[in-house]
Amino acid sequence: MRTYLERFKQDLGQQGKLQGRESVLIAFDHLLDLLDEHIESHRLEIGARSTNGEKSKGEVEAAIREETEFFRSAVHTVIERTVADLIHRGDKEWTKFYDRVE
Repeated sequence: MRTYLERFKQDLGQQGKLQGRESVLIAFDHLLDLLDEHIESHRLEIGARSTNGEKSKGEVEAAIREETEFFRSAVHTVIERTVADLIHRGDKEWTKFYDRVE
């Protein structure tokens, strides 16, 4: 996921549209950090429970993994669309994904 963020940063830089928008990429980086922290916290919780002899339910774990992948995909999609809107800002032929991207 971080490689996509770096690629988007390079794309904005090549288009000359990164200036003044670094904070957008920093915010996305923080969002990815939060997602990683949540995943690590869950992993540690499951480890602690298993040390205490509790067994996790496979269906619950599968659902959690599925939701995590959905959020990861959603974050990637939002980053991709926002960067595309920034790159094509001012292009009259471009159909925006988000109206408030400046």
